Amino acid sequence: MLTDFQKVLALVSTISLRYLALIITAVLFNYTLRFIKWNYFLGIVGVKVPLKLNLWIFFSAFTMVLSPAKLGELVKSFLLKSRLGFAVARTAPVIVAERLTDLLGLLILCAIGFSQFAFGGRTLLLVAILMIVGITAITRPEFWGMLDRLLSGKTRMSRLRESIRAMQQSTRDLLSLKSLLISVPLSALSWGGEGVALYLIFTSMGLELQSLLPISLFAHAFSSIAGAISFLPGGLLVTEGTMGAFFVFVGIPNATAVSATFLIRAATLWFAVAIGTVVFTLGYKQSDMQTLQSNSENQPEDNNVEKNTEKVSEPA
Repeated sequence: MLTDFQKVLALVSTISLRYLALIITAVLFNYTLRFIKWNYFLGIVGVKVPLKLNLWIFFSAFTMVLSPAKLGELVKSFLLKSRLGFAVARTAPVIVAERLTDLLGLLILCAIGFSQFAFGGRTLLLVAILMIVGITAITRPEFWGMLDRLLSGKTRMSRLRESIRAMQQSTRDLLSLKSLLISVPLSALSWGGEGVALYLIFTSMGLELQSLLPISLFAHAFSSIAGAISFLPGGLLVTEGTMGAFFVFVGIPNATAVSATFLIRAATLWFAVAIGTVVFTLGYKQSDMQTLQSNSENQPEDNNVEKNTEKVSEPA
């Protein structure tokens, strides 16, 4: 890890400040659109959060981007419960909807480039099929009815059943056609920002290659999907390996491919972890830690907890 960090520092030192600023701007563009989507989803489930607190919760979750498929971002639901009293069952579907629409947006970017590069077709087709089947299933009453029947007659599961009913309503609203028509294009645009960041990295290194922008968009999107479905923390190794294989496939020199891979991961994954750590540290309260610890025991919660918006405590 130390060696990798030293390599990144050496590579960053070769990039001009102008290009470095453009790369960071492209990454921040991604974060901005993702926050807009997060806020849009919260509105769908009837959750209103003050802007300052909302930004703190959103960026604090970046500390969990190393979790498999970013599912550790469920920490946002626990923080909403800690600060505003919203039941986790009400807001957890928002995180699931974020991840699903992220994948759909990445698939759109890959579909645009696949006709040109014909790379990873079977993987993309499999992911697309699983996405369609999965979204269809969790938006059907029959799916939730099956879960309810499995838990019926078990007294200890009564509170969990209440949570499942709340999740059913939220999931149906979040993954409605109207919601998807807004959130999926927003996801494609946001992740396209990081693809542009990769393009800028190549440009800063003086690489001249036909269709460099489409190559960058496809490489970032496809490797992100591969990393997500691997369920490895942060998609480590799989994302880098997939990206490198594609670079070789399109004829990018090995040294340039390795350098660009290091830099884009530093500008996205590790930059996000750094931001999340700083933001959470500056704003957390002891009650937040207590909520996270109590929920780590995975005990079902009452679904009827209400918020008190007039007595919100925002992070310092």
